[in-house]
Amino acid sequence: MRILLFTLFLFTFAPFVMAAENGVTASSQTEAHTHYCPMHPEETGVEGDNCPICGMHLVPMEEGSSSEQNPEHKMQTPPPASDSVDGPPVYICPMHPHINGEEGDTCPICGMTLVPKNEGSQSHENHEDKPEGAFLIDPSYIQTLGVKTSGVAHHEFGLNIRAFGRIEPSTRLEYAIDVRTKGWIVDLNTDAVGDSVKKGDLLFTYYSPDLMNAQSDFLIGSRVGNAAQRLRLYGMEDKAIEQLKERGKFFEETPFYAPADGTVTWLNVRKGAYVNEGSSVLKLQDFTKVWVNADVPLRDVRFLEVGIPAKITIPETGKKYEALVDFIHPVNDPQNRTVTVRLVLDNPDGALKPDTYVDAAFNAKVQSRLAVPAEAVLYGGMGAYVIEDAGDGYFRPVMVETGITASGLTEITSGLSHGQKIVKSGQFMLDAESNLKGGMAAMGHDHGGMTETQEPQGHGQH
Repeated sequence: MRILLFTLFLFTFAPFVMAAENGVTASSQTEAHTHYCPMHPEETGVEGDNCPICGMHLVPMEEGSSSEQNPEHKMQTPPPASDSVDGPPVYICPMHPHINGEEGDTCPICGMTLVPKNEGSQSHENHEDKPEGAFLIDPSYIQTLGVKTSGVAHHEFGLNIRAFGRIEPSTRLEYAIDVRTKGWIVDLNTDAVGDSVKKGDLLFTYYSPDLMNAQSDFLIGSRVGNAAQRLRLYGMEDKAIEQLKERGKFFEETPFYAPADGTVTWLNVRKGAYVNEGSSVLKLQDFTKVWVNADVPLRDVRFLEVGIPAKITIPETGKKYEALVDFIHPVNDPQNRTVTVRLVLDNPDGALKPDTYVDAAFNAKVQSRLAVPAEAVLYGGMGAYVIEDAGDGYFRPVMVETGITASGLTEITSGLSHGQKIVKSGQFMLDAESNLKGGMAAMGHDHGGMTETQEPQGHGQH
């Protein structure tokens, strides 16, 4: 029985007690909340609190008013401009146009000083001369965004192709000094790799019985074959043959001279060494011209051709050299998927050393192209587009088709014409502003694009 009476007591009086407690708590909380969020006025609190939605610091309410009673601090769209010129001016935030106030006020979001609202902007937005698909930006807002424009024009440029390469000696300037008869090296004037010689310098003298017999036949005027040609076949230079004529007797030690200027890169004998028939004695290399073998990716080789210029850079020194494409190999490297492209470099002072790695840059397919600054092109889900300056504060997105990008320029193959003005700096902010104003949504795309069926602004490439 006692349990039943206690249960009835709880159900009868407990609701009244709880309601009273809640009323007291709510009243105390309301009295304690002296700050509110500028972005979310419904969120209130005390000094030092942050908004639970956006994290901003709460700002104090005006005395005797709450966030709901003070609509002056609400984020609201400015009222339409009055037709009356006698009305008070309206001030808005350049970064947040939905914030308005009086002269001298600051934006509660970013802290910027409010600026006068363009009274004619509302009428311009609905003006019959407004370009199709364009949106209006206040002139003061344009300056704040740092908007810079550039003209669409034709420029001479081509595709930049980069590759790694290595300096190699030119095999066309390599000379092998061989002997065609058995014999011995008597004197060796060039006795070390690296020795430099001039054309006509004595390299070595050679004792060979067979070569002496050929000289005797030449001197007695042998009619069996061409005696002079026989001496040349044995390796004698024209200079040595002329000396043989002047001497009137054969050489016991036949001289061998340098056929061209060069450096000894390979030496196979020493003084007094026996040399067998057909052996190579030494090799000379002329380094006044060198090759650069550059490994160009397969996808880029199709843009190259013999004779186009290239720039060679030595990474270790930073020096740059001009070169020309001399040959494109007909086969590719199956492992690296590259093709060797040979360039010829002048090297009169010998500064370029073989086996040095270099960077090669080719400027291929140079021609006049309709182009805009590369940074002016934006890319969205629908493709590439730019922001066109339509004049009088109007801007609009224009879908374009792009070609190559090089030298800070991007080729425009369709969508723009010569002389149009586009935004090259600040276009990201304009793109965001156009989304805010619904300019993009009206075009069927929410990020700077246009619907696939809409024709791009402009008249194509000329």
